[in-house]
Amino acid sequence: MVNIGDDATDNRPGIELTEQIHGLRTTVGRHPHAAGEPMSAEVRRELRHLAAHPNVVAIGEIGLDYHFTDYHRVSKKEQADTMRQMLGLAAEADKPVVLHTRGAFEDTFAILDDFAGIRGVFHCFSGNSAMAAEGVARGFYLSFAATVTYPGAHGVIGAASVIPLERMLVETDAPFLPPQSRRGKPNAPRFLRETVERIASLRGLTPEVVAAATRQNTLDLFRLPHAG
Repeated sequence: MVNIGDDATDNRPGIELTEQIHGLRTTVGRHPHAAGEPMSAEVRRELRHLAAHPNVVAIGEIGLDYHFTDYHRVSKKEQADTMRQMLGLAAEADKPVVLHTRGAFEDTFAILDDFAGIRGVFHCFSGNSAMAAEGVARGFYLSFAATVTYPGAHGVIGAASVIPLERMLVETDAPFLPPQSRRGKPNAPRFLRETVERIASLRGLTPEVVAAATRQNTLDLFRLPHAG
């Protein structure tokens, strides 16, 4: 299982959890909602230190989020500046990135143009099949959450139906985005089965085939132990 770090409030606690729970790995990130906070030299040093921990398997969540709410109004420039600094950290640490991209695929791809060699995954993919094709063409994985079970999520459903299986991951985004059968309730990893079953149905495959492929892709992307 891979825990996700979003900002200074949970990057270090995530690492501490990995030292208590066997098999758990984590990331360190700076979510676009936190991009308005100053990124001082001290903060950058701390992030470099955390990123070097052996249980940190990626840099993220990082990225752009243009779906502003009353609680998260960070300018596009601040988000882009922070994303660039975090991509630089990923390159320095030689670790993949977990990209948060909401309503901002064009600008995300433009920034990635300046960071050749960066690898990673578009977390909780929210685009359509054209955006998915662009991400895959750049060598990225796409991770699908339970949104693929929502009847109105036509773009996500289309993307999950056609991208190469060897470029697909699955996730919960828990406690958010529960499957359709549990809308309005907290999500949890045990409900990931419904996402896998839905993707299998869309592609004419068995859930076991989708589960095995996405498991292997996760191991490969995050360089996790292949035993078991």
